[in-house]
Amino acid sequence: MAWDFETDPEFQKDLDWIAEFIRTEVEPLDHVLGSPYDVTNPNNIKLVRPLQAKVKARKLWACHLGPELGGQGYGQVKLALMNEILGRSHFGPTVFGCQAPDTGNAEILAHYGTPEQKKKYLQPLLDNEIVSCFSMTEPQGGAD
Repeated sequence: MAWDFETDPEFQKDLDWIAEFIRTEVEPLDHVLGSPYDVTNPNNIKLVRPLQAKVKARKLWACHLGPELGGQGYGQVKLALMNEILGRSHFGPTVFGCQAPDTGNAEILAHYGTPEQKKKYLQPLLDNEIVSCFSMTEPQGGAD
């Protein structure tokens, strides 16, 4: 049995749009804005939010999450193809709602969070009102 490594033509249209959008509208942000994680910077809000609205309108927002959370529930292959393009810009993942560590934290909250945690943390992550972080410790390693 042979594997077909061709990208689905409909998804290829999305990838082509993403590549052009990143090149023409997102990459320029790298030259005029600071950190993509500064969601309170008025310049970030002014320039990033309209781009996020375009991504949401194309249904490409937070594609790592399921439709019940506004995403597409894409699997690893589609996400990898998207992230190959998004990684060309510091702001690419933020504009598409898939920046780390927010993606992993959103997935954990979506699957295991209480309704209160989802309201307090997940929804603001999805709305790009907050960014998240994580902390790791190593027993006996000085961080415990």
